Amino acid sequence: MRPRSRMTGLAALGAALAFAGCQAVQHTDTTPAGAGPNQMLNDTAVGQNRCDAGKITSSPFVVEWDATDLSTFEAKASRDLVFVRYEGCKIDLLYGCSDNGIPGRYGRYQDPTFTSGTVESFTMKNEDELFAKLPLGAARFGGSVKTGEALELRYYVSGAVNSTRNYVERKAIADNPRCAGATHFVSAYNLGAFELLAHKGLSGEAGVDIQGAGGGAKTTSDSSNLKQGGSLESCETQAQRQCRVPIRLVLQPVDESAQNLDKGSPAAAPIAAPIDPPPPAEDTPWAKAYKLRQSAAQKEQAGDGRGCLDDLERARKLEDTEQSRRTSLYTGALCSMRAGKCDEGRKMFREYLKNEDKQHKMTDNQITVSVDTLAKSKCPVAQQKDMSGKAQALMVQLQEAQGRSDPQGCIAAGKEAEKIVRTARSASVQEKNTMNAVAMMTAQCLAQLERCKDAREWWDRYYDLQFTGTMPAAEVKSAAAQTFATFPQCKGK
Repeated sequence: MRPRSRMTGLAALGAALAFAGCQAVQHTDTTPAGAGPNQMLNDTAVGQNRCDAGKITSSPFVVEWDATDLSTFEAKASRDLVFVRYEGCKIDLLYGCSDNGIPGRYGRYQDPTFTSGTVESFTMKNEDELFAKLPLGAARFGGSVKTGEALELRYYVSGAVNSTRNYVERKAIADNPRCAGATHFVSAYNLGAFELLAHKGLSGEAGVDIQGAGGGAKTTSDSSNLKQGGSLESCETQAQRQCRVPIRLVLQPVDESAQNLDKGSPAAAPIAAPIDPPPPAEDTPWAKAYKLRQSAAQKEQAGDGRGCLDDLERARKLEDTEQSRRTSLYTGALCSMRAGKCDEGRKMFREYLKNEDKQHKMTDNQITVSVDTLAKSKCPVAQQKDMSGKAQALMVQLQEAQGRSDPQGCIAAGKEAEKIVRTARSASVQEKNTMNAVAMMTAQCLAQLERCKDAREWWDRYYDLQFTGTMPAAEVKSAAAQTFATFPQCKGK
C-alpha cells in the first residue's frame, strides 16, 4: 500500500457540531434517489425558518443515507471526484459530473488516513436541537422528537479520505453540461460507524456533551435504534472492517476565479521524482516549484492526471530550466497518460528513456516495449488499443483498489471487464480469457478485503464467463462452489 498522507482537523468531529438545518437529496444526474422521507418539511414554516441559506454547514453528517445511497456514493468516489449542488437547504449529488472515458479527470480521492478515536455522542431533545445538530436528517427524524422522544447520535470516526484537489476551477468543468449546477465538490469525507437511538422518557440527566465523554449520555429511558451505519463494535477491533462507512462530508465551493496560481497545493508526503534534487530550505521560486512537482507526483499516484499536469505547469512557470524540464519529464509522461493524452505521454516517456540511457544500452525495440507496457497500465481503459491493453489497465485498477481497501473500486473494474467480454465480437479466445481473468481477480480482491458475499458473486461470474458453453451449467455452478470454498479469507462465510 502506498504511504498515506495525513489530513489534519477532520477527525475531531465533536468540536464543531453547531450547524444549521439543510436537507440532503442524492441525485444521479437529475433524478433524485432515496429522497422520499427527506421531503417532509420542505414547504412547512418550521423547515423554511430553520433551514436558511445563511446557516448551511460545509461539513454535514449524512446519517440519513440508506445502503443504496452509501453504495452509490462509494462507487462514484472510487473513480472520480464527487460534485454537488449545495443551495439553501438542499444538497444534490451530481453523479453525472464526470468523464466516462477518463476516470479522475476532475480529481480523485487518496488512500484513507486512519486515525485513533473513541465513541462520541450528542443528544437532541427537541426540533431546535435536531435542526442545529443533525440538519440533514431533521426532516426524516423530526417526527420522533415531535412525539416526545429524544434522539442520540453515537458515532466513531476511524479515518478520513482526502481528495487530490483543494480547489476546482469553474472552467475545468465548464465543458460538461452535467456539471452545470455544481456549486461545491466533496473535498474529503470521514469514515466510521454510527447509531441513531430514540429514547422515550429521557431523564434530566441526559447530557448534551458534544465531546462524548464516557461514550454517551445517562438515561432512564426505553431506547430503539432508528438508524445504523457500520458497526460501533467493529471500531474497537484492529481490522475495523465494519467501521469504514462514510458518515460526514467536507465540502468546498467550486472556484469561480480565473487564476489560482498563488493558491497552495494539498499537503503531500514527499514522493521523489526520478532525478529531482533535494528540496531547498529557503522560500524561493525553486522551492515552490519543487513542492509543486512533489504534489504532482502524489496526484499521479492517486490517479488524478489532470491535477498532476496543472501542478507541473505551475511549477514550470516558477522554474523553467533544462534541469527542471528533465525532472518533470517522467512525471509528465505518467500524468499525460492518466489524463487521457496517451500519445503525448508515450512521446514524453520515450524521450525520458532516451535521456536516461546515456550509455545507449537499450535498443529502439526495448524502448518501444517499455513505452507500451507503461501505457497499458496508465492510459484509461477506453483509450487502450486492444483487449490485452484494456485487461492490463483493469488489473492495475484492481491492484490500486485493493491497496486502498476500496471494494467498490474492485467491483467497478470487474463490471467493466464483464461488459467488454460480453460485447466483444472479434476477440480471440486468448483475449477473452485474459479479460475473464479480471473477473477472477475481482473476486480475489473482494475476498482479500473480506467482502465474502461479493467475492462469491464475482467468483460465480468468472466461472460463468469462462466455462459456460463448454460444460453443463450445473457443473459450472458446482465447480465454482467447490473452488470458492478454498478461499482462506472466506471459509465458513
